[in-house]
Amino acid sequence: MELRAKIRDIVQPALEYGVIAAPCEGGFVVTSEQGIVNAGVAVSCLVTPETGDVVLISMDESGCSYILSILERSKRVQKGTELSFDGDLSVRVNGGRMSLASDESLSFASKDFELSAGEARITIEKASFFGRLVENNIEKIKIVADTLDSIVRRAVQRFTSTYRYVEEHEEVQSASTRMIVDGTLTMHTKNTMHIAEGHVKIDAEQIHLA
Repeated sequence: MELRAKIRDIVQPALEYGVIAAPCEGGFVVTSEQGIVNAGVAVSCLVTPETGDVVLISMDESGCSYILSILERSKRVQKGTELSFDGDLSVRVNGGRMSLASDESLSFASKDFELSAGEARITIEKASFFGRLVENNIEKIKIVADTLDSIVRRAVQRFTSTYRYVEEHEEVQSASTRMIVDGTLTMHTKNTMHIAEGHVKIDAEQIHLA
């Protein structure tokens, strides 16, 4: 009985077509056959109204008006459609899949971005990344590439063990090179050739040449 009494107390609104004239504080100025009204935007109206839009509004005797939906937008309006939400937003798909597709471009902008997935596959014809800091914590990395070019001002690498296999040619060009080995340095080649324009110095407690 109490619920029925509350329903009877609610003012029944009337639906009316209108045209957005201009934005105002708390909503928009709408012109209709009933005159000019200041209407707020209903929570269910996700598309942000623009000047010139034909809208469906609800009006009651108390003067409360809401824009319920955007019915038509002029083709002369160059601005794209905008969905506007206040506060937190969550989109959930239960028991199905979700797809986002665009014929031209798809952009994401946020102060903080987080992506979590069990498996991910990315296929990009050409990609560019610009940033200030990247931190990776990965258990295993595998890279297969035809060509790899890296330009780095300073690089520091620390490994427990490294293994490198070069099938053809390897070349290192540097202004100076220094190698420090705590244990044994072993070089096994078919032919070895050292060429120096200045001095060649070998300093050791024992030197064996055979």
